[in-house]
Amino acid sequence: MARKPLVVVTGSERGSRTAWLLARFMLQLFGLGARFVHPSSWRKSMAMDGLLMLGGIDIDPRTYGGSRHRSVTKTDPQRDAMELALLERAVSQGLPVMGICRGMQLLNHFFGGTLLPHIHDFDLSVPHPHTPLPLKTVIVEPQTRLHDLLGQSSIRVNALHHQAVERVGEGLRIAAHDQNGIVQAIESIEGPPLFGLQWHPEFMPYQWHSRRIFRAFAEETREALRERRR
Repeated sequence: MARKPLVVVTGSERGSRTAWLLARFMLQLFGLGARFVHPSSWRKSMAMDGLLMLGGIDIDPRTYGGSRHRSVTKTDPQRDAMELALLERAVSQGLPVMGICRGMQLLNHFFGGTLLPHIHDFDLSVPHPHTPLPLKTVIVEPQTRLHDLLGQSSIRVNALHHQAVERVGEGLRIAAHDQNGIVQAIESIEGPPLFGLQWHPEFMPYQWHSRRIFRAFAEETREALRERRR
């Protein structure tokens, strides 16, 4: 009997429990195994068929060459290093990757993109909420994988971030933005599916689009595993 594809889920040693439990539920719902790792528990050689990088504390400015901002009060450079190492392996092996919130920002940095340290420093025409509830409107770009997946030009999502993608990295494109023009999703243009979502679909399992995103990630992970077995 073939084993379940295994997704490595990354987070912090403390503070990631809720996101991990909800992400595990969504992954298992669509037939994937899941293993949570943090900087003290991971190994470079661990089995991995897909990579899910959760949200959490800010990426350390030293990781992406930025200057420290007054809003950045807690970072974990060891987590940054772990996720970059796992991301390098996933990309080199053609594994599906999904980055949520800081995970999306790290994915963008990996491909040479830049970050906005604190979006509230900018003049926002539409208030930027901070809520786990789907109170934020996101506009999905036409002719993207995300639009093909969702089949809609806008959805309502949550928002728990104060940093965001500025310039998109090489080989990636904007898949969604908010009403202030701030990037809300990125994806790979070609090759293995790489998705970054600025919102937290794992916190909204009751939303159809959250389930559709995790289902697609599960299908891509199974397909990538089948390809490697051929």
